[in-house]
Amino acid sequence: MKHNRVIALHPTTLVLRALLIGTVGGAALCALLLFCAAAILQAAGTLPQALLEPLILGICCVSCFFAGFLSGKISRKKGLFFGAGCGFLLFALCFFGGLALSHTLTPVSGITRFAAMVLSGALGGVLSMQQRQKLP
Repeated sequence: MKHNRVIALHPTTLVLRALLIGTVGGAALCALLLFCAAAILQAAGTLPQALLEPLILGICCVSCFFAGFLSGKISRKKGLFFGAGCGFLLFALCFFGGLALSHTLTPVSGITRFAAMVLSGALGGVLSMQQRQKLP
């Protein structure tokens, strides 16, 4: 007979676990998608400069959505909170990584990226709560 073991976690541990696993999963997906985009662009040869920023923003939003969805599934509650938290953490990783490499700030681009990443993470978290649970 199959037994379901439920391990009771401290609420703080659950929050950290959901946020960290979601953020690491989203960062890994972001790196994978950026690598694939770079390989495709290398094979294509040229890319208009105006297309680069929306491409990166789209990849970041997809990875934030995945991070929010993953953290919502892990936490099984408060998907909006966990998704937005993962979006914020991924934005912070991208922001400080970009700041370390370029040493310049563009406020409008940063605000747009912040809003898009946090909202897509929150959307992923909310949609993870909307899925029906399988009945045994």
